[in-house]
Parts: sequence; structure tokens; C-alpha cells
Amino acid sequence: MAEEGISFDKMTEDELVAMLEEQNRLLQQNSKVPYLPPRQGSELERLASVSSTTSGTSSTAATTESSSNNVRAGTSASSVLGSILSAVLHPDGTDKTSPVQSLTKDSSSSSEPVDEYQVWGDLLATWDDAQKRKLKTVQKLVRSGIPGKVRGLAWQMMSGAKNIALQHGYVELLERDSPCEKQIRRDLARTFPDHAFFKEKDSLGQEALFNVMKAYSLHDREVGYCQGSPFIVGLLLMQMPEEDAFGVLVRIMQEYRLRELFKPSMSELGICLHQLDSLVQEHLTELYGHFQAQGFQSTMYASSWFLTLFASALPLEMVFRIMDLFLLEGMDAVFRVSMAVLQDACDELLNLDMEGMVKLLQNSLKQRFGDPAKQAELFQQAFEVKINSRKLKKVGKDFQLQRERETEETVENRRLRNENQILLHRIGILEEETQTLAHRLIEGQVTRANEAEEVFTLRREMVQLRKQLQELSDTRSSTPSAEDVERLQHRVGQLEEDSDELTLLRQREADMASALAGSQARIADLASQTVELCRLQRRETELTTEVSTLKEDVGLLQDQLAERNRQLALLDDPGSGTACSESPLYCQQPVNGVAANEADC
Repeated sequence: MAEEGISFDKMTEDELVAMLEEQNRLLQQNSKVPYLPPRQGSELERLASVSSTTSGTSSTAATTESSSNNVRAGTSASSVLGSILSAVLHPDGTDKTSPVQSLTKDSSSSSEPVDEYQVWGDLLATWDDAQKRKLKTVQKLVRSGIPGKVRGLAWQMMSGAKNIALQHGYVELLERDSPCEKQIRRDLARTFPDHAFFKEKDSLGQEALFNVMKAYSLHDREVGYCQGSPFIVGLLLMQMPEEDAFGVLVRIMQEYRLRELFKPSMSELGICLHQLDSLVQEHLTELYGHFQAQGFQSTMYASSWFLTLFASALPLEMVFRIMDLFLLEGMDAVFRVSMAVLQDACDELLNLDMEGMVKLLQNSLKQRFGDPAKQAELFQQAFEVKINSRKLKKVGKDFQLQRERETEETVENRRLRNENQILLHRIGILEEETQTLAHRLIEGQVTRANEAEEVFTLRREMVQLRKQLQELSDTRSSTPSAEDVERLQHRVGQLEEDSDELTLLRQREADMASALAGSQARIADLASQTVELCRLQRRETELTTEVSTLKEDVGLLQDQLAERNRQLALLDDPGSGTACSESPLYCQQPVNGVAANEADC
């Protein structure tokens, strides 16, 4: 097929489809990405079907040249298809009024209906300008529902996933090994198990899902892989090729708080659940009281809502629309739908126990909202929910600060416990040493007593020997015999040895007394450390009591604030049957048939 002079007015619908498939195949080969054949609901078939809703005789030369240049440059499939879509929707190049602009005019000025594909084609062709200047119109179109045949391209434009470098990087990531591959493989069968594109093992859908999850686990190693994220990737793969799905996934992870949700600590998930609890407590007070009485925490039913954007809880048609709203409004859309679901099921939840509430909010929502009329009713209810983003952020920030303080207190308590254990260990060692020294002291005292007795005995014998020697000297005039002298000398030598031994014993006694004095000093130091430890333990107990008291005061103040808000609402609308008890954060009390805004509440 020639690249120059393409004329769309001379092509039949089958020829246009064939041309689009050929261009997509060439682009896939140029980018070295495994070719994915068109499937039901793919970009090619959606955009090709648009041609049947438009009429015209010829395309403008400028649009044709733009399309052929994009093909030669090897740009993404979204760029080429966007150019072809623009040529098909405006074949004569004479439409001076944008279909998006036509929605902002008075509907009574024209009786002809506006084609939604023409509207979305013009909107996507001028997306950056429309997003800045016509935000209300864009919001109106998105809330009405993005047509399924252009949803994939719309998601790429809304998320800003237009970076070609990401797609080339995706190919490089697929060539590397990820430490999360085994875990990703294990969870493939759990992702949309009833959907034809994913339910078969080793199917095209499961392989595309594995490739995108593997590439992201390597692209963002801090997040890696987290259960729940395959549902979001599965939604993207139902609307676009896997390389485009990877680009959108990277964008929504970075720009829509999802990355914080999927971090190993999941700190952002805790903040979101606390924000939801505050909404339920403030605006569905009776239901919140029932949850507390049953010990029913938001983690039991709402965690999957945030992690999968309701993909595991609601029908697929609703999940597509929730993704539309999420890409436009961010996490506020999830809060709106969550509150709408709880309000719709409020009467039933009040009559259920914990097991029944888990079953209703986790397993029964798909059947509950299977009817399209019921789905439209839920979305209308969600659109009426008023979210005060500033107040919601303040609630999240306060919760984060409170959790940081609790973490600091926990760390301090853990440090004190560790010091306490170390001191107790040292006390045990010193007690053992004290007992040993006391035993040695007692033994030394006994030894001293025995030695003193021996010394006394020896001295008495010496006195007696001296007397005997004197008597012998007196009675004998001659020199004492050699035998007597030898015997006396031997006895004197023994006495001298005993005297030396006595000196050594006294020296040992002095050493033991010195050691005992050192032990007593260490015992005194240990006693002072024990006193300090007791003081720290008393302080820890006081801090714990103060924290409990503060929590009770905060709960009392919150109850008083809720009561004051209800009283103010009664004063503002004394004639109505039911007063609007909601604060500016959440108010959907109808006023004259129209949802009230913050000022009405």
C-alpha cells in the first residue's frame, strides 16, 4: 500500500480495517514488540467501526500527509490511529465548529443529535487544550461514559502516557529476569478468571499480563509486585496493546497515588481507609456505630476496593466507568463510589452480623449491581456525593502524624524495655558476684577465728616452754644437754613457721576485706541504677495513661462536633422533615430536586 495520497473516501469499511491492521503489524515489527492480533474490543476494531457512523467524500491533504509521515517515522499505534480517526470524522475539512464546543451551547439551538464518536474524536485530537479550557465539558463527557470503542485511546490521553521512550524501555525490560516472576505466574489464574481473554492457561491474555507485570516489577523495584495490581493491568489490556498498557500503568502509578498504595509498607492504603472511616463516621453515623459494635473494620471490606479499583467486586462494565472517573478525578472517584455503595446497602448492613457484611460487600456486589438500571442509579448517587478534597487531605495528614507519634512512642518504649533487660541482666550478674564474695567472706572469718585460736594456743605453749626452760636453767648448774637444746630449737622453729603462716593469713584477710569493699561499692551503684529504672518505668506508665486520656478526649470532641453540626443543620432548615447532618465533606441531601452543594449544607 502506498504511503502517499491515501484517500479514505474511496475505501470501504473492510478496506479501512485491513489498512489499520497492516499499519499496526508494521509498527509492532519496527518496535520489536511481539505482535498481538486484533481481538474483540481492540483499538483497531473500535476505531474502524467509527467509519460506519460518518459520511464524507474525501480527506484533506494535510491529514493524509500527517498519517503517512507518522507511519514512516514508526510512531506508536495510537498516533497513527488518531490521525486516521481525525480524517474519518472530518472528511471534508469544512467543519468549523468543534463537537465539544457544540455541547457547551444551548441544546435548543439545534434539533440534530450530536454523534458521541464525533465529540470524542474532536476531544482527543485537541485533548491538551480541552483539558485546560473546557474542564467542565470534559467532566460531563467522562461522567456520561467514554464510548468503549475509543476508551483505550482516551485512557492514554487522560493519563498522559505518550512517552515513546517508555515503550522502547518496555522491550528492554522484557529481556531481563525479574525476581517476582514466580509470584506473578502464580497469581495469573486469579485475575479475571471468568473473562475469556484471561481464563485459559498460557493464553495470549495471560502472557500479556505476565509481560506487563514483569516489566513494571523491574521498572520500579521499590514497589516490585503486589497482589491487586494485575486487576488494573488486566483492565488496561482489555482496551489496548501491552506496550501501551505498560505506559499507562507507569503514569497512573506515579501520578494517581497508586504507587504509594502498592509499596511494601502500604502506608497510603491505611490513610485511604482512615479517610473512608471518617466519611462513614460523619455521614453514615448509624452504620458506623454498627460497624464498631460488630468490630467490623474497613480493612475487611474496602482494601480490595482501593487496590483493584473495584475490579474484584463490581461488574466489569462498572469497573470500566470507574477507571474513566479515576483517570479524571483521581482517588476522589473511589471515595464517591465507596460511599455510594455503602449508602445503597446501608439498610441491609444494619441487620447483618460481621460474616453477613463481609459476604455482602465482598461477594454479592456483582449480583446486586448486575442490572444496567441499578448501575446507572449507583453512578448518579456517586456523582451527588460532595467531596471536600482539602478537608479529606487534612484528615489523612492528621492520621499520618498520629501514626508517626505512636511509632515514636513505640520505639521509645522498645528502647526502654531493652535497657531494662540489660540492667536486669547486670543485676543478676552482680547478685551472683555478691553471693560469691559473701560466701568467701564467711569462710575467711571462720578461718581467722581458727587461726586466732591456734595463735593463742601457740603463745600459751611458748610461755610454758619458756617457764620450763627457766626452771631447767635454775635447777641445773651445768650446761643443758644437747638433746634438750635441739628439742627446744626445733620447737622454736615450728613456732616461727606458724608465725609466718599467720602473717600470710592476715594478708589474705586484708585482700578479702578490700574486695568486699569494692563489691559493696558496685552494689551501691547498681542500687542507684535500679532506682533510675523504676523512675523510667513509672514515666512510661504515665505516658501510656496520658495517651489513653487524649484518645478519649479526641473521641468525645468528635462526638460533640458531630452533634453541633446536626444542630446547625436543624437551625438552617427547620421546616424540612429531615435535616442535612452532613458537613461540607459529604452532602447529597436534594434541594428542590438538585443535589445540594457545600453552601446549601
